[in-house]
Amino acid sequence: MNSILLITNNLKLSSKISHSAADKDLFINNLSNPDIDDLDLFLKKDKDAAIIYDLSVKDDFKTNLEFISKIRNNFSNPVIIISANYIEADEQKLFDLKIDDYIANILNENRILLRTINLIELYKRLISENFNNLKKYVYKDFEISLKHFQVKYLGEKMDLTPKEFNIFYYMVRHHDQVLSREQIFRGVWREDGNDTDLFISSRIVDMHVSHLRDKLKALPGNNVFIKTVRGFGYILN
Repeated sequence: MNSILLITNNLKLSSKISHSAADKDLFINNLSNPDIDDLDLFLKKDKDAAIIYDLSVKDDFKTNLEFISKIRNNFSNPVIIISANYIEADEQKLFDLKIDDYIANILNENRILLRTINLIELYKRLISENFNNLKKYVYKDFEISLKHFQVKYLGEKMDLTPKEFNIFYYMVRHHDQVLSREQIFRGVWREDGNDTDLFISSRIVDMHVSHLRDKLKALPGNNVFIKTVRGFGYILN
């Protein structure tokens, strides 16, 4: 049975969520008006499938942010924030802390649990996929190990830098697709690059791709190459 930590001072809502959760084979751990020590105790257990945090727990938003930041930094499963009132500025600050969802205005127990359960299942799928990714990935004569961050060609380990490894793996996953420099930069270095990065990122990508391409060319009998698509980017095939 999955358990969920519910942090709220709203006893009526807590009772409704607990009752509805029981019908869904979920157990609710209730925590009201916690201090840091209380929070540490629950976070060390780390057995809950998700945490639901009510902003009514603390009187000021700044203190809530401190608690939520501690939760996110020490808890690897979904973190859902609920609030009786929606404030747009608060939403941005909450998502900056990498929460998973922000449910405001309509605090219906079924709505809260529906979204929480969906996130729990999503996390389970991602964990399963990541576990499977630890297995060796084979592309033509290349064997890629994400567990050891290694690439082998015909059984021999290639001497790749971490960035060259990541670029090669990214391009293998998108082989036969033309990739722009910006796509490669976002896929390897960051996910939220912007236009101000574009000139610098293009130079970085070109440099690392050039080194990787030279290493691929030096492999005897290799037929996997990185080709330049003029005016756009690169393609691996």
